[in-house]
Amino acid sequence: MIIAISSSSMKIKTNIFPDKFYLNADYVKSLLALKQDLGVMMIPYCNKQNAKELLKRSDGLILSGGFDISPCIYGEKPKKLLGKTCKKRDIFELDLLECALEIGLNVFGICRGMQLINVFFGGHLYQDLSYMKTEQNHIQKEKPSKASHRVKIIENSFLSAFLPKNIWVNSFHHQAISSLGENLKICAKNKKIIEGIELKESKNLVFGVQWHPEVMKDQYSKLIFEKFLENCCRNEK
Repeated sequence: MIIAISSSSMKIKTNIFPDKFYLNADYVKSLLALKQDLGVMMIPYCNKQNAKELLKRSDGLILSGGFDISPCIYGEKPKKLLGKTCKKRDIFELDLLECALEIGLNVFGICRGMQLINVFFGGHLYQDLSYMKTEQNHIQKEKPSKASHRVKIIENSFLSAFLPKNIWVNSFHHQAISSLGENLKICAKNKKIIEGIELKESKNLVFGVQWHPEVMKDQYSKLIFEKFLENCCRNEK
C-alpha cells in the first residue's frame, strides 16, 4: 500500500539551493509506526496531470498542514490578521483533491488540509479566530504532543464509530471554518469551532480534523490513522 502526502515549500536564503519542498517527519513516522511495510510518497507542487499520475499509484491521500489558504480562493479579500499564504500551493492541492476524488481515493485532511476540503466544496473560513468573536486561543504553548482542549465527537459520524464522545486534542490554528461546504457534515466540535468534517454519501472516505494527530502519541490519534489505513486497504490495488 502507498499513501501520498501533500508537501509544503520554503526558500532558504543562505542555501546554495534555496528552493525546498518539505514534509514534517511526524506524518511519515505516525504511518510507519502502524504499518512498517507501508510506502509513503511526498507529492511536490506539480501540474494536474502529473498529480493524477502520481495518485494513480497511491491508495490514499493525506492533505498536510501549513500555510493559511488564500481568501481569494473562497471569494474574500485578505484581512489584517491573515497569516502567510501560498496561492501556488492552494491551486496545487485543490487540483490534487479533485484528482483523488475522480480516482476514488480515501482522503484525510489535517489542520489546513481539513480547511482545504471545506473550501474545495464551497465553504468559507474565518481568517482569524478573533473575527468569529471568540476569546478562545487555539495556538497552544504546550509541546505539540500534549493535548490542550477537548473536542466533542458528533454522533453518527465516521469518528463516532471508534472514538468516545469527548477526546483531548492538541491545537495549532488561528483560522476556522465559517461556513460548511456543500455535502459536508460536522463530525467534531469545540464549542463554536468546527474541529472535524466528513463528506456525506460518498463511496470513498473523505474527512478531516482541525488538530494534529500525527504528533500525538495517545490511543485515539493512533486509532484515527488506523481507521484511515483500514479504509485504504479495502481499495488497495
